[in-house]
Amino acid sequence: MERPAVADYPPGAQLPWRVLDDYEFVWMLRGQACVTLEDDELSLSPGQLLLLPPGVRHGFVWDQARPSRHGYVHFGPESARPPPEQVQVRQMTRDDPLAGLCAYLLWLAGTAPEGWQGREKERETLAFMLRLFVAGPLPQPETVPVLPQALASAVGQLQREWSGMPLRRVGVGELARRAHVSQGYLNRLSRAAFGLSAASALERARCAQAESLLLRTDLTVESIANQCGFADASHLSHRFTAVHGVSPRAYRAAGVSSPSVLDHPGVRRLTHLLWG
Repeated sequence: MERPAVADYPPGAQLPWRVLDDYEFVWMLRGQACVTLEDDELSLSPGQLLLLPPGVRHGFVWDQARPSRHGYVHFGPESARPPPEQVQVRQMTRDDPLAGLCAYLLWLAGTAPEGWQGREKERETLAFMLRLFVAGPLPQPETVPVLPQALASAVGQLQREWSGMPLRRVGVGELARRAHVSQGYLNRLSRAAFGLSAASALERARCAQAESLLLRTDLTVESIANQCGFADASHLSHRFTAVHGVSPRAYRAAGVSSPSVLDHPGVRRLTHLLWG
C-alpha cells in the first residue's frame, strides 16, 4: 500500500492513458473529472469514490473550467478480498462512513501526530473502506405510506392530547367528530393504516405506555392505570389481561422477556407517530 496523497491539476489538464499494476481509489475534493476507458466514459464529482483495478487501460480529463483536486491511494491485490475486477464508482452518502474514511486516510498520511501508528491505521482504514465499497450501497429505507387526511387529523389530535402524562382517555367518537368523519369511516382508515379498529389501536397505544411503566418504574398498578388513562387498577388489569393474556403484575414479574403490543407493526407505527 502506498501512502494516501492529494494531487492538484490546473483547468483542462489530462492524464494520458495508463494501465495500473495495483488497485487505486480516487475521490474528488474539488472540481470534476472524466474517466476515459476503452469503451466508456465515467464522470467523477465530489461525493463519489472510484475504484480502478489493475490491468484496465484508462485516462483522466480534469475539470475544464477550474483547478481540480483529488485524493487517491494505491494498494495491492492482497488487500482486496475478493478482488474486484471492474471499474466501479460508488456514491458516498450521509448514511455510510466512506467520505469520512477518505478524509481520515489523508489526515493519517499528512497531519497525524507522531506516534499515531499511521501506517497501521491506514491499512485498517483501507480494509474497512474496501469492505464497505464491495458490499454496495446501503438499502434504501422503506417508504412509509402517507396517512389519509382524516386519519392524519385524528392522529394529530391524539399527539396534542397525549403530549404528556397522564393520558386522557380519548374516544373514537370524539376523534371522528374532530376529523369531521363518521366513526365507521375512521375505523376503516385505521384498519387500513394500522391493521386494527380505531378503538383497538387507541387501547393498545395506552397499553404500550403501561408496559413501559411496568417494566421501567416501581409505580403501583393503580398509579400506572391513572397515568395511562384507565379508570382504576381493576380496569387496567381487565383490559391489559385481555390484550396480553397476563395481568399487569404477572407481566412485570416476567420482566423484559414479556411480549409487547409493539410487536404488532400497526401499533408500533401508531406509537411512533404519537411519541416518536
